[in-house]
Amino acid sequence: MIEQHPNPQFYRRDFLVLDGEWMFAFDKEDAGLKEQWQRRDTLPLKIKVPFVYQSKKSGIDSSEICPVVWYKRKVEIPESFADRRIMLHFLAVDYACDVWVNGAHAVHHVGGYTSFEADITYLLEPGENDICVRVYDDDFGKEVMRGKQLWGKGEFGCWYKRYTGIWQSVWMEAVDEVHIEKLIIRTDVDANRISVKGELAGNSIDEAIIAEMDICVGEFDVASAAFQIKGNYINESISVDYAKSPFRGCEWWSPEHPVIYRMRVVLKRGQETLDCVQTYFGMRKLEAYEGKVLLNNFPFTHRSILNQGYYPEGYITADDDERIISDIKLIKSLGYNAMRIHEKIESPRFLYWCDRLGIAVWEEMPSMYQYRELEVPAVMRQITEAVERDINHPCITAWVMFNESWGVQQVRFDVQQQNLVNAAYYAVKSMDPTRFVVGNDGWQNVCTDLVTIHDYSAYGDEIRARYEDQVFQKGSFPVAGQRRYAFAEGYHYSGQPVMLTEYGGISYAADGGWGYNGKVGTEEEFLERFESLTRAIKEISYMNGYCFTQFTDVENEQNGLVTIKREPKVNIEQIRKINLS
Repeated sequence: MIEQHPNPQFYRRDFLVLDGEWMFAFDKEDAGLKEQWQRRDTLPLKIKVPFVYQSKKSGIDSSEICPVVWYKRKVEIPESFADRRIMLHFLAVDYACDVWVNGAHAVHHVGGYTSFEADITYLLEPGENDICVRVYDDDFGKEVMRGKQLWGKGEFGCWYKRYTGIWQSVWMEAVDEVHIEKLIIRTDVDANRISVKGELAGNSIDEAIIAEMDICVGEFDVASAAFQIKGNYINESISVDYAKSPFRGCEWWSPEHPVIYRMRVVLKRGQETLDCVQTYFGMRKLEAYEGKVLLNNFPFTHRSILNQGYYPEGYITADDDERIISDIKLIKSLGYNAMRIHEKIESPRFLYWCDRLGIAVWEEMPSMYQYRELEVPAVMRQITEAVERDINHPCITAWVMFNESWGVQQVRFDVQQQNLVNAAYYAVKSMDPTRFVVGNDGWQNVCTDLVTIHDYSAYGDEIRARYEDQVFQKGSFPVAGQRRYAFAEGYHYSGQPVMLTEYGGISYAADGGWGYNGKVGTEEEFLERFESLTRAIKEISYMNGYCFTQFTDVENEQNGLVTIKREPKVNIEQIRKINLS
């Protein structure tokens, strides 16, 4: 059943997925609140959740701009949920939403890419229950975190049509009064140990309960431990060195060797079981050492590809798990060991398959496009919510706070905007000291663990000339095709690993669209340019990796290695050979 759960990293047995057909309505006049649509029995249209109405899979497939939409469905609570607390979960709703259960308000949430939940126990009634969702999405708001969605009218550049509403799974689960709310698992490959930190709900500091933890890998039982807990905090350390382990004492996770440890945490009061959560983790270590990226104490070169996460039928939501799996396998077949998810936060199921199949992921926060002081709290909240949800996925090797100064356009000289980037950097480093955090990917770096540069030069000779002697470190030498400086004013290179995290963008398409530096006319010309650029980066000794733009075509941006339908444009084996040579 864990294979069917919307969040495989936090699996409980009693859950009910609410994806599928919902009632739906456009609220063009924003009259729904005044007319109390949350109390209506029906809505006029049907939609398939979790696909946005702009997608084919939704059953609506409309490009109509409507900032307010409503959802509604009926649900009966399973008998196994009886006499327990009922939690209602939403993985992602774009952008701001309110949820009612049987006409009573349950929760308000802001942020189109982060998850939220509500305890709806006391709002439920015997028999059929009504869940209603109102979504507000400002189509023209540049100050909110919108990712690659267009603002204004028309089509331009590398921005794509809007999406609105529920776009990741919805589900319910039953928990007991005392239950686990959060778990953070940190791994130590050198000591063959993990630390487990967690928070409980409903437990009194005067009452001691027991947490039992069992860990296995493959067919082997690794460890069992039991700890007494008073209050609401778990903070324990467990050895994962077991009798039949490899010579190093544990199985390391890497893209080439994606070994997963399974863990079960059970809360008990005497012989009574209060809660049981199944999760997993990967033993892996990331660090920077003398200008190099190390994974599990060995140099690791990111051979990465930019993945925007768009699909021909589901638009921003994968059609199903098979689509996710086939995409990861295709990317790996091209010789890549990493992907940068661009301007989007993917679902826990997407990350689960990255964990399982073995590919490193850079999780990048969606951008706003205008700095506004009043939006800073919302920006910081959404960043920390994303990290909190995804912190245990071993595939994630870096968190990216901002991209190319989008939303902080004056960061090179504006201290206020520098402070926002740095605040995000330090907040995430405080939450997660085990991964790299990139402040502003592309140029105008402030606080950052990696120096990341975007450069869309046409040929490798330009790349070599610009970076081979590392002159960009001086701070007065422009990067990115002479367009930007590597560092903001007051910031300088301090020994971080360096990567070229966007390059390429080669357009080879017969159906219009655009790419960088004009189009190529033949497959041979495409491969020539791809090889010229990629080999140039590989030959620069201090470069720790690269990220090629991009995996698939998206709308008018036709510069993918494959089409939006995942049809390869050039010989896959040739791309793989260049990446791996």
